[in-house]
Amino acid sequence: MPVLDMSFGELLVIGAVTLIVVGPERMPKVARTAGMLLGRLQRFIANVKSEIHQEMQMGELAKLEAELREGTDDLRNSIHQPFADAAAMLAEGAQMPPTGSDEDSSAALQHAIDTLPALPNSAYRDRR
Repeated sequence: MPVLDMSFGELLVIGAVTLIVVGPERMPKVARTAGMLLGRLQRFIANVKSEIHQEMQMGELAKLEAELREGTDDLRNSIHQPFADAAAMLAEGAQMPPTGSDEDSSAALQHAIDTLPALPNSAYRDRR
């Protein structure tokens, strides 16, 4: 993308005025200096654009990283929560005094099994 948007006619007018003002002896040196300055300006603008683009990408990556961290935290909690609930139920069952009756202990065990959250079938298939 050109820095200066000028037509060929405008460049000829500028060149003619410069030739008259500067003179033919110093014209090549002035043209060379002007070309170098324009080149530096174009490189500077290109560097600024690339830095801005890079900063925008870094901001987008930071947002994406935050979203991924949030998603992994939610996933981790959804995986660990059933195990924590099961451990709490087992600890609660271990603290219950023995009733002496096999029917009561089997009923408590059945209740603990019934209250455990069910894993989806895909969890069993993925382990094979």
